[in-house]
Amino acid sequence: MTVYWFMMAWVILFGILAQVSARRVCVGEYLGEDIYEPRVHLFVAVVTFAVIIFFAGARTHVADTTTYINIFNEYPLFQNAHDIIFDSSAREPGFRLFSILIKTYISDNYTVWLSIIALISGICVMFPLYKYSCNFGVSAFLFMASCQFTWMFNGMRQFLVAAIIFSCTGLILKNKTLLYIIIVCILSTIHKSAFILIPMYFIAQGEPWNKRTMLFIGCIVLAMLFTSKFTNLLTDVVEQTDYASSVNEFKSTDDGTSPIRILVESVPIILAFIYRNKIKDKLTPIIKLSINMSLIASGLYIISKIASSGILLGRLPIYFSMYNLILLPWLLKNIFEDREKDLIYYIMILCYFGFFYYQMVITWGGMGYSSQLLNLEI
Repeated sequence: MTVYWFMMAWVILFGILAQVSARRVCVGEYLGEDIYEPRVHLFVAVVTFAVIIFFAGARTHVADTTTYINIFNEYPLFQNAHDIIFDSSAREPGFRLFSILIKTYISDNYTVWLSIIALISGICVMFPLYKYSCNFGVSAFLFMASCQFTWMFNGMRQFLVAAIIFSCTGLILKNKTLLYIIIVCILSTIHKSAFILIPMYFIAQGEPWNKRTMLFIGCIVLAMLFTSKFTNLLTDVVEQTDYASSVNEFKSTDDGTSPIRILVESVPIILAFIYRNKIKDKLTPIIKLSINMSLIASGLYIISKIASSGILLGRLPIYFSMYNLILLPWLLKNIFEDREKDLIYYIMILCYFGFFYYQMVITWGGMGYSSQLLNLEI
């Protein structure tokens, strides 16, 4: 845990520095007056995430990393890779092509490969927070404390897709539907679960609590009422798709979503619902989108708990839950009065520290870190 505590301390320190040195910019209008929010300097934002990117790239034996390294080492060079790249029976052709190109034209060292993936993932998470979060320091802390950062150490292929699509938030806000769908289709060659982003794109559009989102909530309720039938139907559907070949993989690496995780990830949407009347006139486009994305994430977490067959569902919410990193700081800023905010922030920090300890130490046993490059075995 030493590495992860160091990462946490680094993110907190530079997150505070980022917020202290932030400049105020106009982000919209409320009741005829311009709304100003702090936005951090890009360099400090990059430094804040640099520690996560560095340790993610330098790792050797962390969770599923060994499997990925073995796969990378077995890839041939591009000149001899035709059969590997175009093997119709294998998954993720885009990921194979991307990896083979790195091995051929950049380096055959797996650390370089892992570092490139970590750099892309980290920057793609950092940039929307830098651009849209009203409190980058809190958002960076939440990324660590909610344990979303662990995706860069375990499950990196799916997180690479999730991070890239998160960086495309501007396309959703600008209604660039065709371009968004094209990007999703390309990313689906890295991880096929990306296809879920297409229908969810239309659910996430528009005002919070609109007919589409309420229909989504209705589907969740029905799934809860007809648990066994829903689970059997879901299993039948999944087994007839490309996910069938990954069922065993997910059964061995994901034992379902815990109620504590569901509660933690649902806090922002619960607050947004309770105080919906208070914030309805303050909503900016990014916050409207974040509320809808948060609702989708919570709904998928609940469904993954209902369908406790371990068929990948517990991993789908990562495509949407990163919007909580933008939403929660905004809610704390706009819901509570100044005299209440300090107490609320203290409570939030303590609760997330508690969750971080619970998830990392109790549930995952410390998620040991190993790096041949750094000569570390912790």
